[in-house]
Amino acid sequence: MRIAILGTGLIGASVGLAIRARQPDAVVVGYDREVRFAAAAHRAGAITEVANSPVEAVRDADVVVIATPVLAIEKMLEAIAGAVKPDAVITDTGSTKAQVMDWARKHLGEHKGFVGSHPMAGKTESGPMAADAALFEGARWVIVPPVTASERSIDSVTNLATLLGATPMIMDAAEHDAYVAAISHMPMMASTALFTVARASEAWPELSLLAAGGFQGMSRLAGTDPAMAYDIAVTNRANIAHWIGRYIVALEELRRRLVDSEKDDDLYRVIAATELEHIKYSAGKVGREEQTNERIDSATDMMQDFIAGGWLREKLNEAKLEAGRRVKEDDNRIGRRDI
Repeated sequence: MRIAILGTGLIGASVGLAIRARQPDAVVVGYDREVRFAAAAHRAGAITEVANSPVEAVRDADVVVIATPVLAIEKMLEAIAGAVKPDAVITDTGSTKAQVMDWARKHLGEHKGFVGSHPMAGKTESGPMAADAALFEGARWVIVPPVTASERSIDSVTNLATLLGATPMIMDAAEHDAYVAAISHMPMMASTALFTVARASEAWPELSLLAAGGFQGMSRLAGTDPAMAYDIAVTNRANIAHWIGRYIVALEELRRRLVDSEKDDDLYRVIAATELEHIKYSAGKVGREEQTNERIDSATDMMQDFIAGGWLREKLNEAKLEAGRRVKEDDNRIGRRDI
């Protein structure tokens, strides 16, 4: 088996490491525009050979994996179109799919070996030095087959995902781009905005000293490789803009509840209900089939009490009693100063 990996950054080198860990006899040829990346991937054992061009890499390859930033995929497809074997299986790992599928149709024509894909795994760190053979274990790997793809090619890409420890998930390109905009691309932009707001403050020297796990976690995606982030943004503009709009609406709703002190019960209800739903999500309630465990059952019982109003009334009464106690203490202190 001869496999070509075009792009030996985090994803490409991780694919190589994972293949070689499971198929030690596989010949894995790597190419990267950044020669130092290809050299580092070779030293790490992610690839067995370094090619000097995409054409050299794919010559006689049974499987081709394009793992470049999204905007570089078209050039790769154009470069290899006349060099890949007629029966070669070709896939990509791009974070957006509709544009990639258009490029594949344009440059590969009726080649039956191309199947788009996207492993839902990664890190903010980039480059082959951050590569990990276990990166894809337990992740979803979206498979996007065009109508021209052969059954053998679809099976091959599905088997590759499974071999690397991922769970394959067949999806349409437009559907994929809309969904990942919500759970990956918009959060990246929101993280960028959050960090930008804090960093632009004149109080940033003090803010940066106080910033701990919460801020670091919320702003983590602002550290995404800029080339990758930009490529994602310009190839999925409409979907990301749509979800940013929905996020703005949600923030405005929270702001409205915050400034209206007469609506404290409404604010608490939203915060508590969201926390309960997040408990369920964190405990494994994902997809369309409900998965239950002790924590989820407990959360459901809490929600029933919450809807009935008992929990909310108790919480608000505690808050009012605390507020009254503080007012009384302040009055006493003022009175003592006036004597």
